[in-house]
Amino acid sequence: MATQPLSPRQKMINMMYLVLIALLALNVSREILKSFYLFELSYINANASAENRNNELINAFKAKMENPKARARTEQWYQLALQTRNISKQFCQYVESVKADIVKEGGGRELPEPKSSTTPELKKPDDMEAHAHYFIEEGLGNGKILQKRINDTRVQLSNILLKARNGVTVAAAVENASQLKAIDPPQSALSKTTWVSQYLENAPLASVVTLLTKTQHDCKALESEVLAVLSENINISTLTNDAQMAMIIPEQSAVMSGEMFKARVALVTYDSKTASRMLVNGQPITVQNGVGTIAIPAQGSGSHTLKAQIESIDPATGNPVFVTSPVLEWQSYQSSATISADNMNVLFAGLDNPVSVSVPGITPENTFVSATNGIQIKSLGKGKYMATVTGNAKEGAVIVKAKMQDGSIKQMGQMLYQLRRVPTPKFRFGSLEEGAHEKSVIMAQQNAYAFLEDFYFKGVKYQVVKFHATLVSSKSMLTPDLTVNGSSTTQLKSILKSAKSGDFLYIDQIRVNGPNGEISLKNFTLKFK
Repeated sequence: MATQPLSPRQKMINMMYLVLIALLALNVSREILKSFYLFELSYINANASAENRNNELINAFKAKMENPKARARTEQWYQLALQTRNISKQFCQYVESVKADIVKEGGGRELPEPKSSTTPELKKPDDMEAHAHYFIEEGLGNGKILQKRINDTRVQLSNILLKARNGVTVAAAVENASQLKAIDPPQSALSKTTWVSQYLENAPLASVVTLLTKTQHDCKALESEVLAVLSENINISTLTNDAQMAMIIPEQSAVMSGEMFKARVALVTYDSKTASRMLVNGQPITVQNGVGTIAIPAQGSGSHTLKAQIESIDPATGNPVFVTSPVLEWQSYQSSATISADNMNVLFAGLDNPVSVSVPGITPENTFVSATNGIQIKSLGKGKYMATVTGNAKEGAVIVKAKMQDGSIKQMGQMLYQLRRVPTPKFRFGSLEEGAHEKSVIMAQQNAYAFLEDFYFKGVKYQVVKFHATLVSSKSMLTPDLTVNGSSTTQLKSILKSAKSGDFLYIDQIRVNGPNGEISLKNFTLKFK
């Protein structure tokens, strides 16, 4: 049987109970948001250093091209170096445009300090909505585009090395070591998380902007790796050594306190040989196959500097000489946990309260979550937990501990939450609130509803299971009444037809079923105009 077209009024009625889905509100502390801003500034500085380093590498190629004796063997690698530079530049410009878009959508940044070149803080670092719409498929869909661009750029840059000596092996090694990745986490029956939802959709604006700045740094670091390999290939078949530069290649520029800062030190020359003696901040380091390794314990929070010296041969005199690297700055930071209720900034008794927990630098497998005052925590995997509340406590704490590299267990943080019961819903006769209405409007209502007003929690619904209705008239002694099982008001049509202006429809004995079981609602009255 064909469905009859709905009237505009009926469409509006049908839509009213479809809009009970709440907004996601992620409560992130100001200290964490401030940390994201400090990391963003650190990556901005690191990007500037990486840009200078890559410019120096390109200038070394240009110097070779200007040397008539070296031009022929440099040409091929110089063109590949320019291609590398162009791919990296276009990608970083694209990421910068994405950052500009989401910062604008998220309210922009604070006004800069007078005569200051430092990037100002975001106005709304904890915003969760604007950039989520920008990235998710249901919104503008830019998340998958960004993810594909990141992975494609990594492959494009590493594939440039296929023309180098041992190209397949070298390209694969460089690609595998690169941090320029946007890979979806493993899927399971309990979790369908994607890279976009995990790092872009369900993260505050400050976190996403910092991640994008780090992505630019990862691209520039991969660019450095590719340029260094191309430079080495210039002199594969010769021993000419007329330009050289010392480099420190860190695995990361920000390290959690208690962990190790790790980096590789190498001499980029136009000879296949590398020096066997290397110093960092004046102290000798271990060297194997021409590459030195640094491992420095990170302590506290702050900036640290490194300067490498590599023993080589002066191409002009043939005498031993130390080649000194530019000073490298890296950051160490104290660990902290991010704890947030996925739906609200409180936990509700009788409901499943989704909670996300993450500790920078610590895997979910080494993160342990507990709670107090009747809060029960169940792990769903991948940093996701379900909290349930029992008892009558007004507040409780969620506590996070982590297993460190040395096997010790360290408390990373805790957050205090307010514990509340789900509020009582309000009864509605169709779309009508209590008060006076036209008889035709009252007659048009099809169902009774119970809903929570201004309760922003996803998926909480109440169903009317029973109510008693009485028609009270000032002009008649008759008071027809009816008990209705369910939510349909169709059975009331027989008594509503006799209603006159000034009569009342009195509804009591209202029972509804919700997350806390079946409860009663207060009485409800409609007056016929």
